[in-house]
Amino acid sequence: MTNVNGNERLDIEVIKHYIQDLSFENPQSIQENNLENNKNCNISQNMNFVYKPFKNNFFSIIIKYSCDCSSKKTGNKLLVLELDYFGFFKILNNSSNKAHLTKEGVKLILPHVKSIIENITDKGGSIKISLEDVDFHLIKN
Repeated sequence: MTNVNGNERLDIEVIKHYIQDLSFENPQSIQENNLENNKNCNISQNMNFVYKPFKNNFFSIIIKYSCDCSSKKTGNKLLVLELDYFGFFKILNNSSNKAHLTKEGVKLILPHVKSIIENITDKGGSIKISLEDVDFHLIKN
């Protein structure tokens, strides 16, 4: 595997990744899908990472993302999105700990999660949701 950033060595390799579960609802009525409501909305986003070890130097990460968006004016839901994204990895360096492996796994599959979220909400939602940068220092053992 070629490393783009020459001073950083990868400790893991992605074996496979895919959408494990996806739910998207756009429950607002036609009358609420207007520019005023789309600009004045409450957006609540949450993301968790689930690490699971396997035998023979393999592990998985599930990125669990959820987003609720509601109108500030009426309180009605504009969209609800839940995504579980699975990544399966091989450990190349046995000296890595759980927190490090989780961070590295998330960094590798997060661009796919970001693309899915932005694409679905842009094409099917009342407002485009952008995934904020993740603070990887918050991931603990």
